[in-house]
Amino acid sequence: MRRLLRMLLLTGALAGGATPALADGIALGAGVGTLGFEGHLATEVNSFLALRLNANYAKFTVPDIGVYDTDFGGISYDVTGDYLTVGALADFHPLGLSPVGSGFVLTGGIYYNKNEFTAATGPINANTVGNNGSTGTAELVGNITFQNYAPYVGLGYDGTFHGILPVSFFARAGVLFQGSPSVRLTDRQGNVNQSDLDAEARQVEDDMSNYKYYPVFSVGMTISF
Repeated sequence: MRRLLRMLLLTGALAGGATPALADGIALGAGVGTLGFEGHLATEVNSFLALRLNANYAKFTVPDIGVYDTDFGGISYDVTGDYLTVGALADFHPLGLSPVGSGFVLTGGIYYNKNEFTAATGPINANTVGNNGSTGTAELVGNITFQNYAPYVGLGYDGTFHGILPVSFFARAGVLFQGSPSVRLTDRQGNVNQSDLDAEARQVEDDMSNYKYYPVFSVGMTISF
């Protein structure tokens, strides 16, 4: 089993562009953060470097408060998020040989990114959509996606492989560079012409442009063996 786990980590590391030496240990981790519920498999290359395969999932309703504004282009949407990310990551411990601070970690890697949102309205006036060239009523449905491969950088604390106990914890902060949103809108009632839908989609993309740099925070526990 240990050989199989190390082969999986080696495959993920090679996909991310790293070539590790023989691993010294492996660990399993679980946590929660802004990408959802997290699970990961890690291996120690040496005291300074560990490699991780990381997966996150979440499905949620976006609240219309604060930075989570769900009004785009003057139209109010009901927005749900459906997150899925799988990453190949390298954890660098610059103080790996120090008795103090060896858990400090700098992380870089890449995620396969399937984060997306669904946005929908109730019945609205079609002439409020886009360039206001449509008539009647409309019910808009939008699919909001990002680039499939997203680089990640971060820092934090991870005591895995750096303590006397097999159980440790981690706390990380970073940024997922998932690119500008791509929006596709349709009208369930079929009263909005395509040029208005396209103009409205561009407005949604502009209003969600801050999501291209997605803040990632996570905390959790690991066990090594």
